[in-house]
Amino acid sequence: MNSCERYLAVYDDNERKKLDRVPTHVQYIREEFITQNKEKILNSHNERLFNNLYFDIPFALKFDSVFAPFPLSFKIKSVKVYDGTGKIVRIKEDGQSTRRKTSYYEGGYINNLDLLNELSANLKEIDNSEIIKKTITRYEKISPYIFPVLTVDGIFDRVWRSMGMSNFSYHFKKNTTLYRELIKFYAHFTQTNLRGLINATGKRGKVITILDDVAYKDRSMISPKRWETDFMPYYKELNSLISDASMISQIHTDGDVTELISSFKKAGFQGLQGFEGGCDPFYVNEHHPDFVIVGFGDVSYTLPYGTQDQIESHVKELMTALKENRRFIIGPSTVIFKEIPIENVRTFVNAAIKYGKYNC
Repeated sequence: MNSCERYLAVYDDNERKKLDRVPTHVQYIREEFITQNKEKILNSHNERLFNNLYFDIPFALKFDSVFAPFPLSFKIKSVKVYDGTGKIVRIKEDGQSTRRKTSYYEGGYINNLDLLNELSANLKEIDNSEIIKKTITRYEKISPYIFPVLTVDGIFDRVWRSMGMSNFSYHFKKNTTLYRELIKFYAHFTQTNLRGLINATGKRGKVITILDDVAYKDRSMISPKRWETDFMPYYKELNSLISDASMISQIHTDGDVTELISSFKKAGFQGLQGFEGGCDPFYVNEHHPDFVIVGFGDVSYTLPYGTQDQIESHVKELMTALKENRRFIIGPSTVIFKEIPIENVRTFVNAAIKYGKYNC
């Protein structure tokens, strides 16, 4: 099996039986890690490359797949707001501003309906079909070697970031009009981008991951009841759009989202990438055997600080819990960052390939 076939087989009842091994996946690899290790990685790699470090590095490290963006189908004119100290800053749809002379963001600044309405008025849908087609065509060419799993921003994470956590907490508890309108605002963004992709390429993207952090490392940020009341209607609509295009829908979130998995399934998600912190792989596999699990590799201790034996033992345990269900794609629960030694990444991936083999 090639990388694309291996990833897609996990979602197919017939192809799942033919899997040669558990697929490997990484969200992405941070630029600092790449800068620090690229010569060592590429000098020991003898296969073809793609002249793009974003894909070359995970491919050379033997990952089967990596998250990949696609061109958006909107543009928005920024608006001016006061930052609370009397200074004017400019924000766009995310409600945040770039700190001068840095790549850091600060905010959020969307704290009233007038501002939200001004941003909505500045939003314009655009036809990006040609560049979307070119992007997906390029992804298809590399997918046998490393499969680009498409990503699009979701709703909950954007709502609280656009307001800032303090304001979000107030509006969430009061269930204010601003809170509800922000949910609609970001659901519209997600739908616009999905329609742009589907209208341009049909089902060629194959898998869509909606990015929406909804949990801390040890618990969810929102109860299942509130998620189902406030967000699930929009996600049902988005997932219907994806399934009607014969594509696969999965969600990404950091943190322990064990209590939300049933809600995600009700909304139409077929799998989840992440499983960070306190998630128990044995519990998840036992209670949700029909749900695809992507990730679970510990980046809090094992990958950055573990010994070779500890990393191998960690991979073995994950395989014991999740392998035989054939709905498992192993990888770090979050990104690979600079502090993770390259030797540990290689040990993790090599162990995943070694212990992930199936007897077909």
